[in-house]
Amino acid sequence: MIVLNSQDGVTVVGTPTIRPAEPLPDYITSNRTQPPKYSRVRRPKNPLSYTFTSDSSGIDPNSVILVPPQDSDDQAKYRISVSMNLNPFVPISYRTCVYRVDGDRQSFIGDFELSLNHRRAILTIGDIQTRLSNVLFNINASPRHWTWRWDEIGLRWDCRSMLEDGSPLCICYALRSNMVQLASFVPPPLDAPPPLPEAVLTIFPDGHECFDHILLSALIMQRKLGLEY
Repeated sequence: MIVLNSQDGVTVVGTPTIRPAEPLPDYITSNRTQPPKYSRVRRPKNPLSYTFTSDSSGIDPNSVILVPPQDSDDQAKYRISVSMNLNPFVPISYRTCVYRVDGDRQSFIGDFELSLNHRRAILTIGDIQTRLSNVLFNINASPRHWTWRWDEIGLRWDCRSMLEDGSPLCICYALRSNMVQLASFVPPPLDAPPPLPEAVLTIFPDGHECFDHILLSALIMQRKLGLEY
């Protein structure tokens, strides 16, 4: 989980590079000087599988809840909501917001915005906003093989395998070592009829230190796969 530290009155300013096709400058904007920090979490001994379920409260029909397994020490849930940005001055896009919900407390983790028919893609984590292209990179131009780089966090996602029912099988590795598996993600088949099977995110013991980055990057990959389908 991400715990943000900030210092009042301190502003980090970059040098913008203006690109006519995109309104967001090519630098990271922030009101803090420290990178995201992870609080200490108890490292599970075994992988834990989290399921994406519909929001049973009915408050937001465009939300899903990431539910931890019952044997998890951390019973906080994640709420993922989706909306559309219809701003007439930017391409029409999906916006996905991620919140951590622990009892009555809800904390903003991050969001991302991917346009429907344009390369514009914006990522926000905490109070930092940047182009997604500064963080997510294709490997050998493959649309199903990526690296994710954010400060000291490095992930590699491989979604080139498919299950028998057509579901993508996405495996997340530590970028520093292909031998360290951090997570797996199995979304429903893109052409599956309703009701859709629940998507499952499995976090391995080493993956809990970068849980939020794994979750955000998995959701981005799912959205990108859907837009390219």
